[in-house]
Amino acid sequence: MGEGAPAEPMRAGSARVPADTRSRAAANGLAEEMAAVEAARAKLGEDLDQLTAEVRGQMSQTMEKTAWRVVATLTAVLASVAVRKLLMIGWRAARRSDPPSNPGSPTVTWPEAIGWALASGAGMGVGRLLAERGATAGWVKVVGAMPPGILDQD
Repeated sequence: MGEGAPAEPMRAGSARVPADTRSRAAANGLAEEMAAVEAARAKLGEDLDQLTAEVRGQMSQTMEKTAWRVVATLTAVLASVAVRKLLMIGWRAARRSDPPSNPGSPTVTWPEAIGWALASGAGMGVGRLLAERGATAGWVKVVGAMPPGILDQD
């Protein structure tokens, strides 16, 4: 590097110090301080690299959890729509009438209201279970690991 040439930019973690800067520091009696600054700069670079790796790991876990929540929610919604349709078809086939639209209405008989509540509750519960198991199996097949939080729910 000649006189008047721009100095090379310094990066955090870079221990490279131009030779003329080191010789000027030695001439001014600052060699020890310069070495301390270089060591601190190197340590800062290592710490920054470690922090970056930790943040990336946490972001990856957060993104995976969010993706699983989206998959599980979509699967549950689709399953509930399918189960509702199946319940209505089954009710019509068994009772030869439409299921009650409002089982709490006084115009619906108690046996009909309780029957619909039992059928829809059991159907939705089984549908939710099938949806969650199916989503988990699909996740394992695509990702190669269990979805986040599934093993924690034992």
